[in-house]
Amino acid sequence: MQTGNLRQGEQDMSVVVTSVFLLFALIFLGFFIGKRKIVRQESIPDLSNLVLKVTMPVTVFCSIIDQRDGSGIGGSLGQIFVGILLMHLFSAVIIFLLVKVLRVPEEEHGVWIFTCVFSNNGFMGLPLALSVFGSEGMFIMALGNVITNLLIFSVGIRLLTWRYPMKDKLSFRKMFVNNINIAVVLGFVFLLLHIPVPDVLDQLLSYLSNITSGLSMLVVGLSLSRLPFREVFREKKIFLLPVLRLLVVPLLVIGGLRVLPFEVDPMVCNILILTSALPAASSQSMITEQYHTNTSAAARAVFVTTLFSVITVPLMMAVGLK
Repeated sequence: MQTGNLRQGEQDMSVVVTSVFLLFALIFLGFFIGKRKIVRQESIPDLSNLVLKVTMPVTVFCSIIDQRDGSGIGGSLGQIFVGILLMHLFSAVIIFLLVKVLRVPEEEHGVWIFTCVFSNNGFMGLPLALSVFGSEGMFIMALGNVITNLLIFSVGIRLLTWRYPMKDKLSFRKMFVNNINIAVVLGFVFLLLHIPVPDVLDQLLSYLSNITSGLSMLVVGLSLSRLPFREVFREKKIFLLPVLRLLVVPLLVIGGLRVLPFEVDPMVCNILILTSALPAASSQSMITEQYHTNTSAAARAVFVTTLFSVITVPLMMAVGLK
């Protein structure tokens, strides 16, 4: 039994290391491309727009309609939705207090809170959930991503534009009516009504969806290429971000799940823990590029949390998973 657990742990570690390596390779490739001027700096916001307005909505739509087996969707849906909402809410409150205590510069408050609240549960979480927990785990992770995407492209945009002058006022409608959230609604309509997607259209959507992960990490690297490499680590406080994102938040989630007075589906608990343990969502680089806010701080946050996640994700999984 112990040998089986050991082999499973080694397999999980291998999956995490491979995922982090691939993400990092793409970041460094983007950094190299930017430094060599293969892609001009003026083009980076255009690439961000391509991800946010075209390929990422397609990815979200596909991740929902691909979950064709809706058996037991009711219980899992309710538990994961409530769990994700509460996890984001309590993380935001705690991190908001900590950035005050740590005296983080005001113009970086939004990036710090976004980093600690929203994880890379799409590009990194879905393949990890599939590898470690199988199709059921990936399905529940995809359900959780629905709420996360709604929050990222509404509340998250507000955080990343916080304390920055905006040419156009960020209205409630602009926060919630966007391509990502429209893709969420359409995805659930197709899923729940069992609307078939023609094969040719399905292939086209798959091609576009497959672009998202790689291109988003390239944009992170391109954003970093604007800085001298030593500038990435210039701010010493930046090393507190991996501690908060990768250790404090998941340990709080693990502790909270263990003291709950009622029963929660073990798979839902595992997905919540995995979600909380992942590095920062790379979408913040695209959002800051689009709105011309703190792109360097956002890129550094993604970089350092992804760097240290190769150690912390297996550790948190070993501590918390059921």
